[in-house]
Amino acid sequence: GIPFETHTEVDRERYPDLLAARVALTKDEVDTFYKRFSKEAFWPTLHTFWERAIFREEDWIVFMKVNRLFAERTAAEAAEGAVVWIHDYNLWMVPAYLRELRPDLKIAFFHHTYFPSADVFNVLPWRREIIGSLLQCDYIGFHIPRQVENFVDVARGVAPLKVLETKACAPRYLTYGCAVGLDEVTTQIEVHGRRIGLGAHPVGLDIGRVKSALDAPGAAARMAALRRDLSGTRVILSVERLDYTKGTLEKLIAFERLLEEHPELHGKVSLLAVCVPAAKEMTVYDELQTRIEQAVGKVNGRFARVGWTPVQFFFRPLPFEEVVSWYAMADVMWITPLRDGLNLVAKEYVAAQGLTGGHGVLVLSEFAGAAAELHGAVLTNPHDIHDLTAKLYFGIAMNRAEAESRLRELYDVVCHNDVQRWGQEFLDAVNAPPPLAPEDGTTVLPADLLAEQPNALTAKDAA
Repeated sequence: GIPFETHTEVDRERYPDLLAARVALTKDEVDTFYKRFSKEAFWPTLHTFWERAIFREEDWIVFMKVNRLFAERTAAEAAEGAVVWIHDYNLWMVPAYLRELRPDLKIAFFHHTYFPSADVFNVLPWRREIIGSLLQCDYIGFHIPRQVENFVDVARGVAPLKVLETKACAPRYLTYGCAVGLDEVTTQIEVHGRRIGLGAHPVGLDIGRVKSALDAPGAAARMAALRRDLSGTRVILSVERLDYTKGTLEKLIAFERLLEEHPELHGKVSLLAVCVPAAKEMTVYDELQTRIEQAVGKVNGRFARVGWTPVQFFFRPLPFEEVVSWYAMADVMWITPLRDGLNLVAKEYVAAQGLTGGHGVLVLSEFAGAAAELHGAVLTNPHDIHDLTAKLYFGIAMNRAEAESRLRELYDVVCHNDVQRWGQEFLDAVNAPPPLAPEDGTTVLPADLLAEQPNALTAKDAA
């Protein structure tokens, strides 16, 4: 077989000095750690669908083993006193192992996935171990203030916790009138004498990538063809992965109701729905796919006529350049997750519209993290079919002046808080001068807070 190469180049042209240090995992470890356990136990729980979660102790053992391997590789690579930035729930246990292996490191963690309230998170059998590990970090970031506060509430159930500092959420974030809004956010806590920074950092967009897609050869011709094919029709666009958290089924039911309630829209609106399939090993989504396809067939069977198909459904991944052309052409972007950490598709749409001088309307679930940041979006409750229908109609019927005003506000937010600012602000927060140390000089959590299980792996297990 091909020998395993630990160090590999990432992109020789763009990042000539950047090397990736790889972690050797078997196919069984990858399948258990990611495709099964992360998606069957943690993903549904984090998105408040805990009744779908499947908890297996043997999978947890594999999860810990993989996390230890990542920690060991990091410990071997990191310079003295380096900042280590760990990403998302798949690596929850890395901070615990890494703190033990390399106490000199500054450990930062960013939680990309939604972080739920304590009554949901506490369903996890290993909540004490997970939170104990995260509390070994020096700084923990989430997308929005609501997720920060959810973490604080969960941590309170694991260890005595003192809030040292809070900040107002306005004006950057919505406070009231939004399901994920909040007026104040915790920015520093103390647990057993150890101080930990917290912050809200919604991931920004790479505006240049969207601009490059719009400027790419063939983009102008593609948009002209779309204009020609869809002339005389208001285009509603939906782009999402196949997942029960995305609200695709609820959206189709709402669109059917829209056509029932507004027959004057027949032949004048079309829903273009792009649904990217999951990996074939993830059979958990098979039933959902069948139900979605049936719902599409029902709508088209009821309302289609010669020359007009109400729902054009694309169950396949599309090239980014093609999707961006669709963003630029869509009159309404309809993003309705039942729960979402952030949702970058919303920002991609805003960028494409702004860069092409458009005036499209963003109708966004108020349960997406982006709802707290994107001033100018039309917010909707995806758990309420009546509201989904009403807000979609509002978006379709919106006058041009209001649509342009809303888009300007959205575009300003997306451009200002781009991916470069996101990364820089996060690292600035991590590297901010530390607060005064506690009087007793304590720097680590007591041993009983760290789970016994993570350290129970033998050398044989970790081999």
